[in-house]
Amino acid sequence: MKRLNKSRWAMGLVSLAVALVFLLTACAPAATPTPTPIKAAPTATAAPKPAATAAPAPAATPTTAAPKPAATPTTAAPKPASGTPIKIGFVNPLSGALASFGVLQRIAVNLAVEDINAAGGINGAPIQLLIEDSPFDPKQAVTVVRKLAETDKVFAIVGPYATGEFEVAAPLANELKLTVVSPSAMKVGVAGRNRPYSFQMNLRDDVANPIAIDAYKKKFPNVKRVVLTGDTKEAVTEAMVKDIFPRLLKEKGLEIIETVTFETGMTDFSAVVTKIKGLNPDGVVLAAIMPPGITFAKEYERQGVKAPVLTSAHVIGGPFVQNAGTSVEGWIMAGLFNWENPDPKIQSFVKRFFERAGADPAVKPPPAHISTEGIYYDTVSIIAEIMRKAGIKPDSPLQEARDKIRDGMISLKDYQGLSGKITIDPSSGEATREGMPAITSQNGKWAVVK
Repeated sequence: MKRLNKSRWAMGLVSLAVALVFLLTACAPAATPTPTPIKAAPTATAAPKPAATAAPAPAATPTTAAPKPAATPTTAAPKPASGTPIKIGFVNPLSGALASFGVLQRIAVNLAVEDINAAGGINGAPIQLLIEDSPFDPKQAVTVVRKLAETDKVFAIVGPYATGEFEVAAPLANELKLTVVSPSAMKVGVAGRNRPYSFQMNLRDDVANPIAIDAYKKKFPNVKRVVLTGDTKEAVTEAMVKDIFPRLLKEKGLEIIETVTFETGMTDFSAVVTKIKGLNPDGVVLAAIMPPGITFAKEYERQGVKAPVLTSAHVIGGPFVQNAGTSVEGWIMAGLFNWENPDPKIQSFVKRFFERAGADPAVKPPPAHISTEGIYYDTVSIIAEIMRKAGIKPDSPLQEARDKIRDGMISLKDYQGLSGKITIDPSSGEATREGMPAITSQNGKWAVVK
């Protein structure tokens, strides 16, 4: 009986001990179970803390380290264009009297093509620029525009440079059903009379020149009576002498006391300047292209005429100031591009343009300003953007692609280019652009009038 009681007592102690063990185990915090890995765990096992606002990232594959975050798609370097090219024609003067203009415009369009192709081209295809010389000759302009359209089968044409050339290229654009865009022609109404395939990207003369007249009046407030002189052979300057300047000067309160005309090719301006000097005007207003403009200026200085000069924008481009020297000091005209604008994109283009021009043996002397070259860069960029959005590729049906480019030009609105914010008037095919300056010649260079 005693042995039985002792046995029962021992069993009770064991039961009490087991109960205590279970009770202590239940009250202790549970240890995190360690899963049995299928493969070896990666070296970095600590899980990163999630960002406060970011969506949870997907779990990393157990066999590899956590991958680096992918680059934001918008910052990834674009793949340069390659393969079959999309052809665009370019018509400008690479010989003749205005070759010094053409070589600068060629630099600008080549910079645009390089930038477009480096950024992926037109839906992956590179632009190929087919360049044709039109040396200030309407007949040659017709020949090369037709060649580019029918033989080379380009998608669009940039150019020609001069208004006289564009006046024959614009109707041809409609015949060929091919977009022809002049970045430099300024005569009012050329594109408007030749809808819907022709376009003018430069400011019209009656839009650009009021800016210059206002700057002229501000700088020379005593000028009231002026002599108007200009070239009546070239189409664009003839319009200035016979229509644009008489209307604008009257609107601005300046009286034209006489008009003295001349023609392109004149080399002796002594009689013209002598007549102007005898009229004793307060100021002189000139409409000329660069070569006769330089010859006029040197004779004007030689005869000691002091009346300040306002000139149309047709002398700009090329080395006008460098070749005319002190004879054009203080002259004022409409500027077509503000190369002094501090915008980083504009200054990047200006730097590259001057560097490229300085290294080009065809550019003599190096340029001191930028005029239509900025508009040429924008024109190529606009055509590329239109083709990109329209889904045009090298094997797109040619006429269908040409019509899409035409439609894109007609509907262009508020395109922010280097030369300003650009919109096309659908009815006239002419561009409007904000922020154009007046410029003046100072110490052998053009400077923006502040």
